[in-house]
Amino acid sequence: MRGIEAALCVLEDVSKGKFASESLRHFSENMNDGDRILAASLIYATLRRQSLWRAVVGRFLRPSFESLSKKTRNALILGTAGLLELKHFIPRVLVSALVQEIKESGRPQEARIVNAVLRRVEENGRAFLETLERSSGIQEQSLLAGVPLWVAYQWKDVLGYNDTLKLFKLFRMRPYASLRVFPQGHVPIVVENLKKIGIRGWASPLLDYSIRTASSVFPLDIPGFKEGQVTVQSESSMLVADIVAQFWKEGLILDMCAGRGVKAGQLASLLPHATIEAWELSKGRYHAARREKERLSLGARVVFRQGDALQMTPQMLPNLVFLDAPCSGSGTWNRHPEGRWALSKEKLENLVFLQKKLLRKGVSLVAPGGFIVYSTCSLMKQENEQVVAEILAENEDLVEMSIPLGGRYIKKGRPWGTYIWPELPWLDGFFIAAILKRNREV
Repeated sequence: MRGIEAALCVLEDVSKGKFASESLRHFSENMNDGDRILAASLIYATLRRQSLWRAVVGRFLRPSFESLSKKTRNALILGTAGLLELKHFIPRVLVSALVQEIKESGRPQEARIVNAVLRRVEENGRAFLETLERSSGIQEQSLLAGVPLWVAYQWKDVLGYNDTLKLFKLFRMRPYASLRVFPQGHVPIVVENLKKIGIRGWASPLLDYSIRTASSVFPLDIPGFKEGQVTVQSESSMLVADIVAQFWKEGLILDMCAGRGVKAGQLASLLPHATIEAWELSKGRYHAARREKERLSLGARVVFRQGDALQMTPQMLPNLVFLDAPCSGSGTWNRHPEGRWALSKEKLENLVFLQKKLLRKGVSLVAPGGFIVYSTCSLMKQENEQVVAEILAENEDLVEMSIPLGGRYIKKGRPWGTYIWPELPWLDGFFIAAILKRNREV
């Protein structure tokens, strides 16, 4: 499958709620490296600033955008992103390929529309972008950053105008892959192995078991991945699990929302004497977590269970509860851009309601004298400080603990918790708060 055809297929999957990375992995299995790189470049350029490309198309399109077929709409947005953002690409090749795709789908009239609109975009689209760049308005800057306008105004109210504009700039930064390596003494070996396959990597200054790269990577291509020595994971995600590990003293660790088991696997590597029970609601993610357990050879001390965390009971009383709660994912929008277009005010409200219920459950489960660590990959105050504040106010036995993190990428919550800011290509936005459940019997 050619790169452009694959990119259109991935966009179709994303519109149905699938993750771009998973869909791309599926469609690129039998593609050569050139087409795979092209497809990935087009997809992520499109999704990161989808609202911007839609606005550009609207300036040169005569019929209603919604009157066109979904494939044609995707072709227009994808083509606009490719023409205005990708370098080292011959415009006529991209336009011709997209026109041919629409023709072959049985829509010759729409193929002519695609050709005409994209030719106008090539000639005049950059002038429109330059107009936006000269504006200091929130609406124009949110378009350039690819941030939904309603989110932009919320951030402006919470963070202020200047910090919001700074965040917009960070969301225009290209993210790169970072790798978790265990045992950490193998970092120099992995760096050398990456060099042999043409990937530049170096040891991270933040974590002694992390490697930074100057590219994106496909996990199966990485030497040591199949053997469980190397895991693709953002440094901020690693930092969160590293903090969780620092609060463990003894007893069971309960991971209430384990996802695909990436952080549970990190905890097991950091704490070889700890027993971990990990829950996951989604059957698909649960099975992925089981595969991750096998890849890392974690053994019987890590147990994954599938079910609803609000209804489940741990097999023994946990001394440490880790709740990496379902959230908007707004801190990872640069790496997983499809999430920003799936979020709405109503969905955010539902997430906040769920987060509070899950945190209350975590508090009820942890042993007196134990800790609850709450985290999200969100930059929305409603999902972070406000959730923690409400739960703390309900129980006088709960005390917030300080987080052992420092650096220019760390920001204190207002007033609860700590943010990891997406200041670097290897960092996503995260929030983390640690809570002690006091033991009244002591």
